[in-house]
Amino acid sequence: MLVGNKSDEISQREVEQNQGEAQAKLWKCAFMETSAKTNHNVTELFQELLSLEKKRDMSLSIDGKRGGKQTRADKLKGKCSVM
Repeated sequence: MLVGNKSDEISQREVEQNQGEAQAKLWKCAFMETSAKTNHNVTELFQELLSLEKKRDMSLSIDGKRGGKQTRADKLKGKCSVM
């Protein structure tokens, strides 16, 4: 999910809505604009994220193997991306 924040500041935009939508299309993800100041789409964003998480098929195994003595951190290593 690509999120554009501060949608209430129309005159001082860093990124236009159509640019955000185009980038989301390139990344093959959803796009939503929010405003923490006015609470616009904030609840909807979290509802959508929860909905996407429920649909996601996530495995905690590494290379298809289930290690009995691996720590939780080892199992999760390499499974998350932060942008």
